[in-house]
Amino acid sequence: MFLNTLLFLYVVWYRNYPPLRAKNIKLIGILYLSMMLWCLGTIGTNFNINGYFDFTSSCVLFALWFRILVGIFMYVFVHIFRLYVYIRIFKRGQQVTYVQYVVAAIVYAVIIAAYGIPVTLMRNKLTVMFVLELRTCVYGRLFTELSFGIVWAGWAAVLVVAYMARNINTSFKEYREMLLIVLLASVAITYQTVVHHVVREYTAHRWARITSTFSEYLASQTSLVILLWVPVYNCMFYRREFRRKFFDKMKADGMAAQYGMTLPS
Repeated sequence: MFLNTLLFLYVVWYRNYPPLRAKNIKLIGILYLSMMLWCLGTIGTNFNINGYFDFTSSCVLFALWFRILVGIFMYVFVHIFRLYVYIRIFKRGQQVTYVQYVVAAIVYAVIIAAYGIPVTLMRNKLTVMFVLELRTCVYGRLFTELSFGIVWAGWAAVLVVAYMARNINTSFKEYREMLLIVLLASVAITYQTVVHHVVREYTAHRWARITSTFSEYLASQTSLVILLWVPVYNCMFYRREFRRKFFDKMKADGMAAQYGMTLPS
């Protein structure tokens, strides 16, 4: 988490560097927020043991809102929108406007409100509650099924849109980065599904908590590194040379307009 924070702050500081600006800083910022909240919710839910994390006795806040809705589902929604932007720009030749961002934000807000508010108002026994004997959060069956339903519905949309984008050509092979992120997240979500359904009170088992947290941490915290390590590394050590190669590549491919760039004369 600390490394990703440094990485994000570096990208914000050098946001006008063309190879970084091409990564869509607005979506990078939302992705960073979702990653942090996802990890906070996961760690708080899985490791409220022996009183070390007493603040997580509010299990609905951490398990539902931080981990699921503004963590995993925001992460899912960002990738749906990233792939939508990818298709719109590189396949249809259309730029993404402010309106599309606003519509996406409204759709996301409506979905999480429609699910999150009723679930929050349900009795904790039906959703997720703090068990004093275990000093951890335990999930109810209804909450488990509803949560995995909304996550898998969103992730199915990611897989469909990723498949639709498979034959699009770009200058910098962004699709390979997306595929790696999708693969890691698919493994994490699949593992969570298996653990929650096979080990009903999985938080009572140390191995389940550790492996669950590790899979989610790996899937979420590697996303920014996968997306940004090449331009960040070159910005740090080969800034002018990489900038020149970046423009030369776009000029050779004729894709400056798609990346929203003006080539230097």
